[in-house]
Amino acid sequence: MLDQIIELIEQFDTICIYRHILPDGDAKGSQFGMKSWIESKYPNKKVVALGKDTPNSFFPDCDQEKIDFSKALAIICDTSNRERIDGEGWDQCAKVIKIDHHPVVDSYGDLNIVDDTTCAACEVIAQMLMDHQETLTLETATYLYCGLLTDSQRFSIPTVSERSLRVASYLVSFGVDIQKCNLKMFSVNLKEYEFENYLRNKVIYKDSLAYIIASKEDYEKFDISFEKAKEKVNVMANVEEIESYVLYTEQPEGNYSASFRSKRTVLNDIAAHFGGGGHNFASGAKNLTLEDIQKANQKLIDRMHESQK
Repeated sequence: MLDQIIELIEQFDTICIYRHILPDGDAKGSQFGMKSWIESKYPNKKVVALGKDTPNSFFPDCDQEKIDFSKALAIICDTSNRERIDGEGWDQCAKVIKIDHHPVVDSYGDLNIVDDTTCAACEVIAQMLMDHQETLTLETATYLYCGLLTDSQRFSIPTVSERSLRVASYLVSFGVDIQKCNLKMFSVNLKEYEFENYLRNKVIYKDSLAYIIASKEDYEKFDISFEKAKEKVNVMANVEEIESYVLYTEQPEGNYSASFRSKRTVLNDIAAHFGGGGHNFASGAKNLTLEDIQKANQKLIDRMHESQK
């Protein structure tokens, strides 16, 4: 599969790399990992990472250059459907490559490389590089490792496999500092720590469901951005009595973003019902009303009851 990507890359002087809106570590890791690899392999090509910048001290800012998209190749990472692509111009590009690990809902690429049995888009990319026996720079390996680390939740979710660990070993072989990556991707500052504790005191329990409704006022008083606040869904993780949990975070423009998680209950179709999507056990949706939140919670409870029969 990497041969097909290389064949397309070699046809273009400009490569535009995209990821999904509200990017997580895997979105940024796959985007900047691809950018770094292409730049090291083809130093004479213009390679740009596009999208809206979000606060993160580890990954670089996106590029702001003016691009003639009609003469460019687009590579879109970790994005299941076209509505979630972050950045303009991808649909004006001459060719589009999609690299993803979500269940297929939209095959928008001229070349679609999707493996929903992997735990991260970074795993899909690193697997191809490993199979092709590519020698990576430390920068490339580190970006891909950090994305794999975050989407696998430190190699702890059901989709982590022996293959995932072999890919991680391949990346580490290029000098990745495992401790540094863990600190960069999972450490929080004192304000975030206090916000997490505040959220724990707002948890509402209903059957085996736990959920939090976080208002704009809640996160702003801790000087936390919306993008950072919505990542705090895992404050409800690892509680024995909780099967599914959701963080509803008020969006700056109103309504709520939903981050759905579960241990064993498939819930991506529930997220899709509200215009979102994602993985079986980790999904999201945007623009939910308070009424939608009640409906989503009931659907989750009903689904858990069904699975227990």
